[in-house]
Amino acid sequence: MAGPTLYLFSSGTLGLGGVDVPVPFYLIRHPQGDVVVDGGNPLAVARDARGHWGRLADLFEVHMTEDQHCVAQLRRLGVTPESIGHVVQTHLHIDHTGALGHFPQAEIVVHEAELKSARTLEQPDVQGYVPADYEQPGLDWHPFKGELDLFGDGTVRLLQTPGHSAGHVSLLLQLETTGPVLLTADAVDTRAQWEGRQPPRSFHSVEQAERSLERLHELAGELDPLLVLGHDAENWSQLKHAPAHYD
Repeated sequence: MAGPTLYLFSSGTLGLGGVDVPVPFYLIRHPQGDVVVDGGNPLAVARDARGHWGRLADLFEVHMTEDQHCVAQLRRLGVTPESIGHVVQTHLHIDHTGALGHFPQAEIVVHEAELKSARTLEQPDVQGYVPADYEQPGLDWHPFKGELDLFGDGTVRLLQTPGHSAGHVSLLLQLETTGPVLLTADAVDTRAQWEGRQPPRSFHSVEQAERSLERLHELAGELDPLLVLGHDAENWSQLKHAPAHYD
């Protein structure tokens, strides 16, 4: 049986301080089913960013078209919404929730601490959340504790990396040809954070964010994985993007 295949997509870019950064999402094609990771920006952002994000739209310059939404890009790859069995949320911030509500057969996999935090914050927008994204009716939530081996075969592991948010997770993949791949998500946004020239962005806990970065460094030292950072334009430019893939 063939192993999993990883596809990298960007749902446009966000501009902050004159710098445009990619907004990634991922497709993992596994023998046991297709997985979307995050989904990038919601479709509503392409149509009316201010209407969907409110005052958070003042912080970012959005460059996104409807054709860059995850559903449209997956369709061009021949992947239909009904074929997706899992949507994995590294966390629930505004630029990671584009898949929610668009994949009717999918289990929504999220760390229980993330879902609880997103639902109980008094001012969710201050922490980077828009409740309309994750309070949609009909979402099949599958919160988990600790860490998760998604298919039980070691190929898609969800690692606890809190700090950026309360229940943030990163992904460690094991591919047959490429070997290990580390999707840091927002535990490490940029090369500067990875190299210690900037601190990791921490909306929840500075101490936890620093410990998560240390853990990812330890893993990278052991495994020498292909490193995919959360929002780094240079790192992104050096990677293969869909329809090319890693297997």
